[in-house]
Amino acid sequence: MKRHFILAAVLGLGLTASIPAFSMPPGGGPFAIDRLEEFSELSDETQALILDTLNSVREENEGLREEIKQAHEDLRDILTAEEFDTAAFEAQAEVLHSLMTQGFESFTEAIAELAPQLTQEEREILASLAPGGRHGKRGE
Repeated sequence: MKRHFILAAVLGLGLTASIPAFSMPPGGGPFAIDRLEEFSELSDETQALILDTLNSVREENEGLREEIKQAHEDLRDILTAEEFDTAAFEAQAEVLHSLMTQGFESFTEAIAELAPQLTQEEREILASLAPGGRHGKRGE
């Protein structure tokens, strides 16, 4: 179990630099909101609702983004220290995990509040903007 936790933490080192809502510049993130205007089937009002919601989450998590960045750096420092301290590494990985979980929870809460205001088609467009969505493959 511990080995899986440590492996996940090490893998997380490489992934945390790309944690969507926390490390991306404005317009990037878990949803490609910078490309939302490409979806002409959304009304201006719907685009504004989606953008306002996602930007609000981003703003709320601004401090959290900085905490995640620092926790990531601390974890990297522990990993690359001359002498590896397993307990410190595991504790710091847990700190990082907790911070990332907080951000993910606030993001999912916002989407859960937004989704009922959208039609099924609008939710499909929103989903296509998500990682693994089809935002780079429209029209195929």
